[in-house]
Amino acid sequence: MVLPLTRGTATSTLLLRDPDTALVLNMWDRYSGAPGLLGAAPPSSERRFGYIYNPETERYTNTETGRLVTDRQLRHYVFNVSNQVSLRMKKSTQQLIAGVILLAAWYEEMQSLMSALYHTVFILSIGGFLFEDDTARNLFYLLVLPQFGWLDNFERQLETGVQKLDGRAMNRAGLYGSYGNSLWQNVGLERAKRKDLTEARRILGPNEDHCRNSDRPGCWELWKRGWVPINEMVIIGEATCYSNCLCHIQYR
Repeated sequence: MVLPLTRGTATSTLLLRDPDTALVLNMWDRYSGAPGLLGAAPPSSERRFGYIYNPETERYTNTETGRLVTDRQLRHYVFNVSNQVSLRMKKSTQQLIAGVILLAAWYEEMQSLMSALYHTVFILSIGGFLFEDDTARNLFYLLVLPQFGWLDNFERQLETGVQKLDGRAMNRAGLYGSYGNSLWQNVGLERAKRKDLTEARRILGPNEDHCRNSDRPGCWELWKRGWVPINEMVIIGEATCYSNCLCHIQYR
């Protein structure tokens, strides 16, 4: 699928291809800790194994235990997958630094992993593959398009030498995988707005050293604001720690 991406006054063409469904399922089932969740069935199903998803309550149920899948569990599953993709992106960049692969192959790998990871998060947010529709997909594109634009910029900087091929490039590449955690939270924020919830607050992630204000707001300061109007909520990934952020958002 070819979609336009605007940067400032210039418009470039960005290829956001349909992700490999097999890769999406493989990543989720292998790394998440909840294999089969993306294949959840509707409540009318008589399934006795795996998961069902209720679109009215927006909750998953494990049919074997009869228990709802908690928000905390879902965050953990997304983190597991995002972390593994981040590691693969760093490894690919390490191969680029070592001269094992060419820049074009690195870019192809990065784009493939990004498409698969972000589509995984999107599918999880709507209840699995059976619940995919155009309305939800439009929100998905809105949230992920900037990431692909920044990847294009990253590639150009590597090609011109502005970005050195060193450990900093590896860390930068890994952020595109870490964004899976941010995307999960930001999809939830948009859905909360559509449900007419009015306030939101940031909950600090499990790491000990939370970022502070620099040229961007810090997680610590954002957390101290407490409940704020939902339209004033700073999205995850926009703080000083960028996509390294492991905070989440609560609503009321």
